[in-house]
Amino acid sequence: MNSHAEFPARYIAACNLRTLADGQPHGMEADTIGNLEQMMHDPHLLRHRHSFFLFREAAHTMTAVVKGNGPSSSLANQTMGALQRLLRTTTGHSLRACAEAVGSLPVALNQSAFPQSLPPPTIPSVTLQEIAAKAGCPITGNRPFTGRSMLFPFAGAEKMLVIKFARRDVPPELLFIETEWMRNLNRHGADLSLRFNIPEPLDLHGCAVFRITDLPIAPPARLELHPERMAIAFTAHGDYFSYANEPHHYPQSAQFKEVMTRNGRLFGFLAARGIIHTAPIPLFHNRVQSHRREDNGLYDWPRGGRLDQWLASCRHPNFGLTGIRDFEHFQRITEHGARLYWHLGAHILSLLLVAASYFRNQQENLRGLGPDRKPVDARHLFDENFLRELVNDTLRSYYHGFTGYGYQAEMPFDVQRLTRRMIEETGVDRHMEEILRQIDQRQMSDTEFKLFLNRRGFSEKKAAVTAKGVTDIVLHTGPHLGGFNQSISIPELIEATAAMAATCILGRFAGGNVSPPLGVRP
Repeated sequence: MNSHAEFPARYIAACNLRTLADGQPHGMEADTIGNLEQMMHDPHLLRHRHSFFLFREAAHTMTAVVKGNGPSSSLANQTMGALQRLLRTTTGHSLRACAEAVGSLPVALNQSAFPQSLPPPTIPSVTLQEIAAKAGCPITGNRPFTGRSMLFPFAGAEKMLVIKFARRDVPPELLFIETEWMRNLNRHGADLSLRFNIPEPLDLHGCAVFRITDLPIAPPARLELHPERMAIAFTAHGDYFSYANEPHHYPQSAQFKEVMTRNGRLFGFLAARGIIHTAPIPLFHNRVQSHRREDNGLYDWPRGGRLDQWLASCRHPNFGLTGIRDFEHFQRITEHGARLYWHLGAHILSLLLVAASYFRNQQENLRGLGPDRKPVDARHLFDENFLRELVNDTLRSYYHGFTGYGYQAEMPFDVQRLTRRMIEETGVDRHMEEILRQIDQRQMSDTEFKLFLNRRGFSEKKAAVTAKGVTDIVLHTGPHLGGFNQSISIPELIEATAAMAATCILGRFAGGNVSPPLGVRP
């Protein structure tokens, strides 16, 4: 195929070549791989608006060769080298096609036995004193809520009792599943010789989920808790609610880097065993439309759309000093392919965003629009060299956790360019606007509409006189990464995420798909 051929002809030829590679991978030649690699750098093709589809066929041809010949063959090794170079040197459609093809390579997930029992048909009612007696922790005073949990510290110990309540309209069974994850992870000791303080759930009357009958204070209405006060209780380390990106925990930056690299390795280690945490941080494309979108407004990172309220999403990451937390977000997956690749990318993107938020959290009131209505500029809070170290070391640690061995090559993206672009975009709050569409307003009750506006900065008086469903309403709810209904303002972040997620998959495939079972230290 020469670079001047008509695009449709080249696309048909690429489809035919992929079919041939799928059926006869041993018959492919090294020169063909070289030509495909060169084609994915072709500037004429890169400018074509449908180039992704051509590059996808080319990339899948190469992965078919790798799968069909086995990672130990010379042709597969040459092809994997070409794929590694493409991940490191391409951008745009070429990179996305290559990353998604590599992400589909078959890798073995070390499945451990995780029997999941079902909650009993009847949920018992208990008192706070019964919980206190079971935990060995006296409950005194009216404790305020921390999120949807009540915390009771043990005297003289780095330990706390946590009572966590179910949300309204969410099945209490989800809380039961959270306790099952605690039990199973404690049982198998998935600690990698790293700190991972896993909570220990409490059973009362033979059940881990119960109704609390004597709650001394009413939960804040904004929490929208289950009206029957369904809850679980567990004991946790005293640092359980110490989040990763709170600067006051780290007198020295090396301590923050230790927390980031340790959690990165834990996320990767568990993912390699088919244990996926689905929300290291909550990622949304559009929160306001979550109730009427098929995707619930959740962020589909490969598409590179605008990222909604990135700094708010990083406010309480589900990892910190004690390791990973909020076990209700764990899921088991048994298959490799696009779903696994997507989850690895979500982990990587979350880790990168939390790293950036650490610098912003050094001065939390410096955000949004200033008195002159210009975007706040907080770039002076960032240490570029330290951010570069964080990105490099955290992602290498994630790779190690997922593959079982260290990553010795250059990162599959330009770390310096990425960190500079991160500082430029996460350090200046350029994108503050959110638009509440008329259709979304009409689907709210009057009370919901006014509450929605109150929570986004409208005074009660202004909310009361604002007509519902008459016109779109512009709200300043950022900072967001990208304008409303536009692309993300840091495309380099998506490309780095794709390249690193694919590199992890390729590394595990090339390593023979072997890693120690859960609970055995490498």
